[in-house]
Amino acid sequence: MSKKESPPEIASFLVIGYGNQSRRDDGVGWFVLEQLAALDLPNVELETGQQLEVEAAETISRFDAVIFVDAAIPEAPEPVQRTVVTPNFQSHAVAHYLTSADVLSLCKTLYHQEPKAVLFSIRGRDFNFGTTLTPEVEQAAREVVKQIVEIIRSGEL
Repeated sequence: MSKKESPPEIASFLVIGYGNQSRRDDGVGWFVLEQLAALDLPNVELETGQQLEVEAAETISRFDAVIFVDAAIPEAPEPVQRTVVTPNFQSHAVAHYLTSADVLSLCKTLYHQEPKAVLFSIRGRDFNFGTTLTPEVEQAAREVVKQIVEIIRSGEL
């Protein structure tokens, strides 16, 4: 008798990669999503943007889990940092700036949904004008792709 496999804990994923593709390593979120798109993973939707917007709260409300991917500052302590995101809206000095915690908080407040969430921050090295990633950042981004695929295949965040 074969053992039945239990269904994944998470049925649907949204992966959001954001940043400026014209500022070298700041475009790492877009790069990660391009790599994921080539894999055609089931039950996964991919979204890209220059930055997180208020409208993302409605989008993420339709998913069980959301994975955010963004560049981190050069002074970040690790090449890749994986952080669980919890709702936490904060007012920012820059009016057009939202964090993943802000968007998750808006989702919870406006749509009464709180998908599981994680943020992959990839330490950038070069934010000058250009469209290619530095070798270190590309290598870290490929590792993040592997980690995201593992999360999606396991169905657990």
